Amino acid sequence: MPKLNEILGESFKQIPEDLQKKYKDVDLVDSSNYVEKKDLETANNSIKEYKKKNEDTTKEYENKLTKLNFDTKFEKAVVGYKAKNLKALRALLDMDKVKLVDDTFIGLDEQVKTLKESDPYLFEEETPGGTGNIGGDPSYIIDTDEGKLSLGARLAKERTEASKVTEAQNKFFS
Repeated sequence: MPKLNEILGESFKQIPEDLQKKYKDVDLVDSSNYVEKKDLETANNSIKEYKKKNEDTTKEYENKLTKLNFDTKFEKAVVGYKAKNLKALRALLDMDKVKLVDDTFIGLDEQVKTLKESDPYLFEEETPGGTGNIGGDPSYIIDTDEGKLSLGARLAKERTEASKVTEAQNKFFS
């Protein structure tokens, strides 16, 4: 262990003579708490290695999370195009040109439109929406105040009318 005179060097000579003799051979470093320089360097190198591994692992998991987020949102977006086979559609798309920005895919619409024109068999045929009339003559559409009543209200009204008719028949025949 280094002695005080070794630590101070030439400055040790400036200390009064009696203190020099007293502390000349005294070891001021507590050997139980002393850490050698090579052990300290080894520990510091280990810390640097662990920090590097931690950064690498963090980057790896962030990349995985970003990819998972992209894939999930991509699948939801592609469902709207009504493709018959989502895997086949993804294989035909140039994914390098598709970017996710603020939950919106850039470059996806153009590629899908091109594929719909060139390979329409990959997509379900779009059927036009209905007219609102369930297979019949449009004159049967009820557009009166009665037609706006709920089903229960209309049935109750029909039942009261039917009971009035029954009462009238009973009076007539009695």
